[in-house]
Amino acid sequence: MKNKHVLKQWIKAGVIENGNFQPSNIGVPQGGSISPTIFNIVMNGVEDEILKVSGTFPIRYADDLIIAAFKPEDLEKAKELLIEFLKPRGLEINGEKTVMVPIAEGVDFLGYNIREYPDRTRVGKKRKPNKQGILLIKPSPTAVKNFRNNIKKTLSKFNKVSAGRLIQKLNPIIRG
Repeated sequence: MKNKHVLKQWIKAGVIENGNFQPSNIGVPQGGSISPTIFNIVMNGVEDEILKVSGTFPIRYADDLIIAAFKPEDLEKAKELLIEFLKPRGLEINGEKTVMVPIAEGVDFLGYNIREYPDRTRVGKKRKPNKQGILLIKPSPTAVKNFRNNIKKTLSKFNKVSAGRLIQKLNPIIRG
């Protein structure tokens, strides 16, 4: 790993919280601004390893990773490759956060639900013989519920203001 020296410096840099310096030898604060950068340095090349298992595809964003697969056995193979990828880096999979679900069951990731739905019209077609379904990415039910609740709360809080003021309050919520 080319960036090992820089990575070690970041990990041992510590943090300043409320004006007080706190040294650290074990890592960076979760949710810290440098966390996604360190994650991506460490995980650089993980996609190549995971893609060795046919039928899998990794999705990585900031410091989150999911590995989608069509078959449970492909997920197991990909998990083994990931464990081997992490070992020389001194890391391991978090057993509490790790969930293994075939893409046909769907997975929620960063406010979206990613799932393959069956499509009988595609099975056995000459141009797409391996296609079994359609992959849809849509807002997760939890994200939709939170969005609606946010709109409701804003409407009830600003119910006695002018339409223009209400629109000013709703626009940022609607845009995300």
